[in-house]
Amino acid sequence: MHQSCGTGFSLSAVGLKPDLREQGTDMYSFNSSVDIAAAPARVWRALCDPAEVVQWDSGVEAALDAPADYPQPGQHVRWRYSNGPFRMLHDRPQEVTPERTLRSLISIGPFRFDETYTLEERGGGCRLRASMYVRAPLPPFGYVIERLYVGPQSRRTVEASLRAIKRHCESS
Repeated sequence: MHQSCGTGFSLSAVGLKPDLREQGTDMYSFNSSVDIAAAPARVWRALCDPAEVVQWDSGVEAALDAPADYPQPGQHVRWRYSNGPFRMLHDRPQEVTPERTLRSLISIGPFRFDETYTLEERGGGCRLRASMYVRAPLPPFGYVIERLYVGPQSRRTVEASLRAIKRHCESS
């Protein structure tokens, strides 16, 4: 069964499943969070406004084709990416609850990520939580690549991004 994400192509045709979380528990996954002394609305803007994302996220250089109403489920946005050997990040928002939840399917080269950011108000600020499922569909070594390289590198990158968005939101 091919599931369309609303942009005229099927997710499975490009190697993405509609929900990596449903593909089994053997994939690499992790959760990280940071408390930010800023209102959820401020953090949401930094997380979702492409002009702000490039200010704090060292991995992306530019959103190449983000529509004015980004992020919305069904969109496909390409970002110029600077970390690692692959220079294009494909972002497909799946679930968007303003100032609360942003879930996207991400692909970078052959690697697939199911990434969810959740905001929770906490004492005048908020907690930003990132949950990620990592998939390296490279038989027969994908599992090893997930565990030894892509998964741990993704965790380090996400944790650095959480620290960066915290600095960005608290300084502006």
